[in-house]
Parts: sequence; C-alpha cells; structure tokens
Amino acid sequence: METHGKGYSGPAVRTPLPGPNSARLLKRGAELFLGASGEGQFVARFKKDWFIEDVDGNVYLDWHTGWTAAPLGFGQEEVLAAAEAAMRSYGHECIDSVLPEWAFVLAERLVEIAPPGLTRVYYDTTGSEVAENSVRIQREAAGPSRPWIITFFGNFHGGNYGTGAMGPHHPHYTHGVEQFVHGWINVPYPTCYRCPYHLAYPGCDIACLDYIEEVVLRYKADPETIAGVIFEVIQGENGVQVPPPEWPGRLTSLCRKYGWSLNNDEVQEGLGRTGKWFAIEHYEGAAADLLSLGKSLSGGLIPIAACLGTEAMSEPAGRLYLGGTFAGSPVGCAAAAKTIEIMQRDRVLENVAELERVAKEKLEPLVHRYESVGDVRIKGAYMAVEFVRDKQSKAPDREFAAAVVEKLVQRGVVPIYESEFPWVRPTPALNMPPDLFGRGCDIFEETVADVSRAFGRGME
Repeated sequence: METHGKGYSGPAVRTPLPGPNSARLLKRGAELFLGASGEGQFVARFKKDWFIEDVDGNVYLDWHTGWTAAPLGFGQEEVLAAAEAAMRSYGHECIDSVLPEWAFVLAERLVEIAPPGLTRVYYDTTGSEVAENSVRIQREAAGPSRPWIITFFGNFHGGNYGTGAMGPHHPHYTHGVEQFVHGWINVPYPTCYRCPYHLAYPGCDIACLDYIEEVVLRYKADPETIAGVIFEVIQGENGVQVPPPEWPGRLTSLCRKYGWSLNNDEVQEGLGRTGKWFAIEHYEGAAADLLSLGKSLSGGLIPIAACLGTEAMSEPAGRLYLGGTFAGSPVGCAAAAKTIEIMQRDRVLENVAELERVAKEKLEPLVHRYESVGDVRIKGAYMAVEFVRDKQSKAPDREFAAAVVEKLVQRGVVPIYESEFPWVRPTPALNMPPDLFGRGCDIFEETVADVSRAFGRGME
C-alpha cells in the first residue's frame, strides 16, 4: 500500500478519544484559554500532506485542511523553502512604506490567472480584513450618496464587527455585532434545497433574485442610494450552497443595470477549490469589479490576503488606508507565488476534477440510501452533506450530524463541522490522491450507516 508523508498509509486511531495526552491538554485549555470549554476529541501535534497526528499518536485523514487554508496539504517542501528563503533574505516589511520585490512577483501571478478585467491588486492580512476593506472601496467609488451595500442571507465574510454584520450568516455569529453596524440590505440567496419561497428550480425562474427589484427597490432604497453588492458565488459556511447556473450572470446584469459594483468574496472558494482558479469562472455572464482572496493563498503557511480589482476601482482605493502592518508580507507573497506555480505545474485543477468525480460517485448516492441524508452539494473539492430528520419535512438534524462527526473522527477522518449546523463538509486538499479521498468517503458512508441504525432511521 502506498504511504504518504511521515510514512502514513491511512487513518489509524488506536486509543479511545480523547487519548490521555489530549484529555490532559484539553482540561488545561479549559483553564487557560479565554472562552474555552475543554471539549474536543484530540489535540493535534503534527501535520504532513493529507494527515494529522495527535499528541497520543493517533493518525487522521485530513478533510479539514486548516479550514481550506492548505490547498496542497501540509509540509509542502517547495512552499516551505520559498517562505524560508524570503524570511532569511528579507523577513518582514510594512509595504505602506517600502515595497519589497515579492509584492510585485505575487501581483503579477495573480493578474495572470485572474478573470478578465481584474488587473489591479492590493494586499491585506486576513480574509475578514480584505472583505471589509473591499466594501470600503465600493462605497468610496460610489460616493457618499450611495451608502447601502446589498448582501445575502447566509453569506459569511468574516468575524469582526464589519464583516460579522455583513452576511448575516447565523444568529450565533452575529450576536453582539449586527445591532452596532449598519448599512447592509440583506436579500435571499438561492438556497435551492431550502427555497425561502418553497418553489423548485427551474420553475421558480429564480424568484429570490427578483426580490431585489420587487421588494428592496420598492420599499427600502432607491437604486441611486446603493453602492453595490457583495456575494459569495457559492456560499461556503452556509453548507456549500451552489446557485443555479444562470444566477451569477443575472446578478451581474442587475448590477450593471443600476450602476452598482459587484464584489466577489472568494476567500474560501478561490484558487482552485471549485475546479477552476475562481468560482465565478463557472458561470457565464458573471463578472466582478472586486474579488477577494485569502486562506489558501499562501499554501497554509503565512496569513496573507489580496483583493483583485478593475482599473475603475483603483483610484478610489488609493484614497483609502487599506491593509496594515503585516499586509502583503514578503514571506506570504513568496509562499503564495510558489503555491500558484506548483498548482499550475502539477495540474492540480485536473486532480480537483477527479476528487469531484469520486465525491459524486460515492457521496451523492447517499441521498437515496439513507433517510437522514437530505442533500449532497458538490462543486469541485467544495462539498457538504446535509442531515435531516426525514426527507418530507427536511427538518434539520444537528444531533444526527454531531453523532456522525463524533464517530467519523473516532474512525480517523476529520471534516469541517460546526455544531450550529446540520451538515458536514468534506474538504480535502486539492492535490489529495483520489483513491485516498475515496477511502475517506467509504468510511464516511459506514459511519452514516451506523448512526442511522443507532437512531432507528431508514436505510435502503
């Protein structure tokens, strides 16, 4: 059997979870960390390629990838070498004062792969910051008479005050934030499995998008008071909600009709996650004025974010203070440039297509095999499995999802999961071998079957 990384050939959990060392650290964490509960199944010690090893020596298949921040897995030697060379030769720089050469190298790489029209770049530190600052550019470009920004229910743009209120994503995340930050108009996103109008695509004719003209512009705001729209092409934190194919293009046309800028937040889905460099490229007629990147940009090594913009957005951006002390660090730029180079050289997007094929072959049929599997949504290596109490009511089943994740981790597979939601998100590295990902899918189905039996739920 092929081995990977540190000699790992697959997941191997040999102790009850949490193991003794993890349990000791989690107990100490409850006393040490602000807001920590001490709950958890393990404490990680080592990551390599597509595996996580905990402090008790248990090995897990990594379907988490640092919350999508490591597109090539962990310990990628070429990315590490590029970051180390930049660190040794240059170290840190505040690019507001002195422009290091690496800032130009990465900007050239980004413009080369960017969708048409996005020819300018500015750097930031994190996804939350770049999303918030991109909205500042929209408002600056539109002028003071256009304060409103349209956002979508279920969007997630970050966790600070500005971005936390922007979505809104979930009451848990907007608690203590939304009431203090204003200027957003929230509208429905096409969450087709749970359509807010109880309609079905394509017969709905995407009624949720008509809400903007038929409700917002009629009752809330004149179009001349709206600066623009910010959206995720595919909503990630909201359970990988994939829109109908014509929705992004129709949204673009709507923005052009009223002179609104369109701001595309691809912090999580950009740089290959969906099978193209940028998710917006999947959709005919869709075009953004601003496009934000983060998370995976540096290969999971150094915090760095960037915003691509059109020529028209450059002058208003220049009137603002953007970024910060560590925005566009030379080390982050070097790691990001090398990550893009490797993805091009190793044809990583072709591997994403194979991961998508495996996911559709192994995960999509679960909807028909298990009563508690309500929906499976897949776009490239961006995917979610949503659990329900029954298919007729579609009532969300967070308890079932929690039980699946608990047993899945015990079997050595770690996905993205949040207890507030009824879905599990398999999120492999973009270069994970498809056969290894397929083994994880098999373990996932075995787990769903076991939990279905424990809950007394229907199976084929």
